[in-house]
Amino acid sequence: MTNRAQLIEGLETSAASFGAAFKGLGSGQFHFKPGPNRWSIAETVEHVVVAETGSGKLLRGKLIREAATPELIEAARDGFSRVDGRLLKREGGFQAPDFVLPTGRWSTPDEMTAVFDETRQATLEFLKATPLDLTRFVMPHPALGALNGYGWVYFVIRHCVWHIGQIDEAKGAPGYPR
Repeated sequence: MTNRAQLIEGLETSAASFGAAFKGLGSGQFHFKPGPNRWSIAETVEHVVVAETGSGKLLRGKLIREAATPELIEAARDGFSRVDGRLLKREGGFQAPDFVLPTGRWSTPDEMTAVFDETRQATLEFLKATPLDLTRFVMPHPALGALNGYGWVYFVIRHCVWHIGQIDEAKGAPGYPR
């Protein structure tokens, strides 16, 4: 997934899978916590929506204000492999930064879906329309280091997919309401 067309396809596919992962769940299912230190599906969805919104705004705004130095461009060159190293396997976890932790910003799946869909659509439209070479624009990710524009899009995709796995794990946990 290294070119614009593949990233657009990844954004579209992961968005559809994300919505399908929690569509039609009852309140008990949506708010079920699979363990004492585990997020409910609602908390997981909220986290994805908040991270997606922030990453999308960064991609469409701050990231593209100024082209990066050659040193930063080089530092971002292996961004995809760093994203894969952190988000490709469902092993271990990562403590999310405070600013993307779930806090109950929205109360229903429909509210979260609306925000997610709006943000994802804006990112898709930007990626389809921008004439910019997004490999020339770099911003640091709090856990992954320097990512160029395509690296940020790839992160958004892989982050979403990783949390779809987390939602599926919650649905398979003992005590999950059927």
